[in-house]
Amino acid sequence: MPLALALPLLLGLSTHGGWGCLQCNHSVQNALSQLRFAIIPSHFHLQQLRARAQALLLGMEGPFFRDYALNVFVGKVEVDQLDPVASFLKNQTDNLKFNYLRDGPLLEELVSLRAKVTKELKKVLKSYELKACDRKICHLLKEEVLDCLHCLKISPKCIQRKYCFVDRQPRMALQYEQKNGYPRNEIVLGIIVSLCVAVFTLGVIVSS
Repeated sequence: MPLALALPLLLGLSTHGGWGCLQCNHSVQNALSQLRFAIIPSHFHLQQLRARAQALLLGMEGPFFRDYALNVFVGKVEVDQLDPVASFLKNQTDNLKFNYLRDGPLLEELVSLRAKVTKELKKVLKSYELKACDRKICHLLKEEVLDCLHCLKISPKCIQRKYCFVDRQPRMALQYEQKNGYPRNEIVLGIIVSLCVAVFTLGVIVSS
């Protein structure tokens, strides 16, 4: 199998099953993937920074936004409101693909990108939950809704009061991830992926 085809397949396995919310839009998935291949490894000379950047991008391609939507909110959003968030993310990734930043400053921009997109996603998740938890108006909702867990478009419905704005994720854990940008599990994932790619590449070179 050609190396150019094998690497996307290898990396893609790490995020299979993790799509949700923004990743239900395949153009978002493609934008994040293209950004990753555009800047890694060429824009990172230090192995540790490269691993962190790769882990952060793989997280955004995979379960990060889904887990945020499900742990902090009910994991449902109006489709029409999610589209602008997807467009915002794609515009941001396009800008990062062609900038001059390298290593630490570029990693900081990636952390900032995730924070900005999360902030925009929060607005639309909260907007739907406010309406779906309001007994006076929830029965009047007609806009199509996206189920972030299953990537299914569903009809809006009222949310039981016990599920409204219940934080299912420890607040300090979320703050730690946002502040540091690269939590431990993402660093480990990045290192593992980098090692797998290196071993695979060596095998291709030796066999040829």
